Amino acid sequence: FVALWATGRQRDAPVSIAFLLLWLSHYLWRTVVYPLRLGARGERPMPLEIVVSAFGFQLANVYLNARWLFELAPAYPTSWLRDPRFLAGVALFVLGTVVNRRADASLRGLASEEGYAIPRGGLYRWVSCPNYLGEIAIWSGWALATWSLPGLAFALWTIANLAPRARTHHRFYRERFPDYPPERRALVPFVW
Repeated sequence: FVALWATGRQRDAPVSIAFLLLWLSHYLWRTVVYPLRLGARGERPMPLEIVVSAFGFQLANVYLNARWLFELAPAYPTSWLRDPRFLAGVALFVLGTVVNRRADASLRGLASEEGYAIPRGGLYRWVSCPNYLGEIAIWSGWALATWSLPGLAFALWTIANLAPRARTHHRFYRERFPDYPPERRALVPFVW
């Protein structure tokens, strides 16, 4: 993403720099800070095919988003920074980031306990997977802020990936814990 920004024809535009900062705020956290905070907890190793497929997806995703934003798209005017789509998108991105990080912190707190436990607090009061809800909000905000087909494709892919996983986690909790809160939904509070 940084390489495509640095070589793109729109790299000096304020909007391009804003998009770069949003992207980096997520991926520096996700690829550097978050793994360091997890530490070595003796978790199961991730299967190589998952690592390879995730890497391949991210290569395509980065290329499509960055190439569009910094090279192919008509130049975003500086006034885009005041456009309601950009402002609402950034607000959703930030809200999703807060939800995602708080949910991840709650899960990290459970990791030291013996076996599985029911996550509690925050949005765990209403959904089984607020971390996934936050991630969906992040990339939906990105799609809105960029108002682009690559951004929309990433948001839709995120939903298609995380919604079934949320359903599976929700089912697991309900089957494993007879006292699992009945008001909790899988992903969307009060709905699903």
